[in-house]
Amino acid sequence: MESIPTTVTGGCLCEGVRYQIDFAPDHDWENTPNTCQCTQCRKMTGSLVGTFHTVKTTELTWLAKATYAEYASSPGCRRAFCRTCGSSIGFIDLAVEGDIALTVGGFDERFLVGARDARDRPLGAWGVALAHPRGHFYVRNEIEGVTDGDGGKGQRFWKGRKEGPMDEDKSS
Repeated sequence: MESIPTTVTGGCLCEGVRYQIDFAPDHDWENTPNTCQCTQCRKMTGSLVGTFHTVKTTELTWLAKATYAEYASSPGCRRAFCRTCGSSIGFIDLAVEGDIALTVGGFDERFLVGARDARDRPLGAWGVALAHPRGHFYVRNEIEGVTDGDGGKGQRFWKGRKEGPMDEDKSS
């Protein structure tokens, strides 16, 4: 199997929102998967750590948007979701034109875990390429012993990307 996919599909639980990502040859696989522990991402995803993969809007084709909605969660930021089933779709920072951070949990299972064997065990796909984060945002909200070790290696950001990576001073 390829180490990175060329195309991925995904969407919401009720399928009112569907999309296809056709990754550009120069897609930044190192810096586009990320996690966030800010309060808004936690509430949006229903998880202590939101996992995202940022794509260019030129890589994204909407296949269905019948139930697509956006919520202005903070100045200049929108949260995309399905207004019927409530699935989180992504995060849009209006200051970063041309990008959308899609929730990795919305990617179709076959791209994350692949086909299954006779005992229903995943045979592998592109989950590592799609979801292995290199950027960890709002680590100031880490919960010791629960989320403080999530995500593995990569740059850690006390807040968001705009503030830049953490200094060692902030981690103590």
